[in-house]
Amino acid sequence: MTTSAIKLLTPAKILIPAIASLLLSIPAMATPLPNQPHVYVEGSAELEIEPDTMTFTLSIQTVDMDLAKAKTDVDARSRLLIDTVKKFGIKAEDVATTALNIRPEYDYRDNQRVLTGNNVSRQVDITLRDLKKYPEMMKALVDAKISETINTNLTVADKKAVEEKVQTAAMVDAKARAARLAKSQGRDIGDPWSISEFNNRGNERWELRPARSLMGSSARESGVAAMKMADSAEPFEPGVMKVTAQVYVVYLLK
Repeated sequence: MTTSAIKLLTPAKILIPAIASLLLSIPAMATPLPNQPHVYVEGSAELEIEPDTMTFTLSIQTVDMDLAKAKTDVDARSRLLIDTVKKFGIKAEDVATTALNIRPEYDYRDNQRVLTGNNVSRQVDITLRDLKKYPEMMKALVDAKISETINTNLTVADKKAVEEKVQTAAMVDAKARAARLAKSQGRDIGDPWSISEFNNRGNERWELRPARSLMGSSARESGVAAMKMADSAEPFEPGVMKVTAQVYVVYLLK
């Protein structure tokens, strides 16, 4: 038993120096700063843009003891929805429907579970790219009584281009900040040593997230509120959305 125990312990003893060596090397790798004179700045930018796209989300749902009847009703309203939005020039690729979701619904009576019906539902997302058509399209959806709930969300079609624009502006701000700081000490900035979307000097580095966002407004129309929207003369102003970005840059000093 002694010999066996020694054989098991020996590999562990051999691994300890290797692990210690690896741990000692981590701080050097984790420090995102050079060993020569430098300036570390955060650049930020904020842009306001007008949304150009709206997404309508409708939930089509029916509960019936007859499963086939419930499915037929949901399918019929789904076809009605697609036919309705086609009148507004909505293309097929701008209509996304989920598969049917079917589940039994129960109630408890006299301490027993009793089937009350079959819930059949489907979600449909519609992308409207011409916001001028919003009032008429909302009226058509409400009048068709396809769904009791209509959610809307404003956004921009080309998010990537907007993010690139605001990130570029953030880099311009970072360089200007670095130049001002360096000049106050009688120095000039050189080439960037590192550029990051993440604040690498934070303590929780394992939770790094890009410092950029696209914020805007959304609306939810349901029930009676939706019926009030049935007037095609409904006032509608999409407003503006704010796009922000931060970058963290280390510039070497000359």
